[in-house]
Amino acid sequence: MTNLHAPMQQSKLHNYNSTRGAEAYKADYRNKLHRKWSDKRERALLNQYFTRIGHVDSILDLPCGHGRLSDFLRTRCTQLIEGDWSFTMVSLNQKDHGPEPKAGVPQRHYVRATALEIPLPDRSVDVVVSFRLSHHLESQELRERHLRELFRVARKHVIVTWFSATSLKNLLREVRVKLAGKKPKNVLRNDRVRALAKEAGYTQQLAKPLFLIGSGHVLGLFSRS
Repeated sequence: MTNLHAPMQQSKLHNYNSTRGAEAYKADYRNKLHRKWSDKRERALLNQYFTRIGHVDSILDLPCGHGRLSDFLRTRCTQLIEGDWSFTMVSLNQKDHGPEPKAGVPQRHYVRATALEIPLPDRSVDVVVSFRLSHHLESQELRERHLRELFRVARKHVIVTWFSATSLKNLLREVRVKLAGKKPKNVLRNDRVRALAKEAGYTQQLAKPLFLIGSGHVLGLFSRS
């Protein structure tokens, strides 16, 4: 497997693709308080963003994981495509949320894919959603490639998270990097994200931090100009 398709540490990839790892990740959002808080906050922001977007024909959720946001996104579109690099995550998602539904009910499709090389044509889905992937990508080049792929595939909107270089959490991390030799976070500067969006013909509509303290993640909404 090339670096393009495995941009994370091999130990993390192995765990993410294992049944044990997938089930543990799913359990985290049921049992851990900070995961519950972040899930609640993400859904609240998503609700704000989709109030602006409205109902659409198609949404791609990549990486979809075990389908944490599946039921939420299903009510906002006619067709929901759920993709993930992990075979196990895709299988768990499909097991929990069922096969493709009957006529008249929003359709779900499942695909194994990497968000760095999405197997879809340009402007093929109305909205692309990509949560909690950027900060796992080990290089600036890969984090930017991820964004470019999202903008390429989306027809109207992109909703994406990244770890902000100017967040309080990262600024504190930078102090620990200098004083204690900690590993730097995989971050993006907010102005660089906006610049990449502009290159692709998008404008930032909203960009809100997940939490001001305790999280460096920003959730952005970008719309084609």
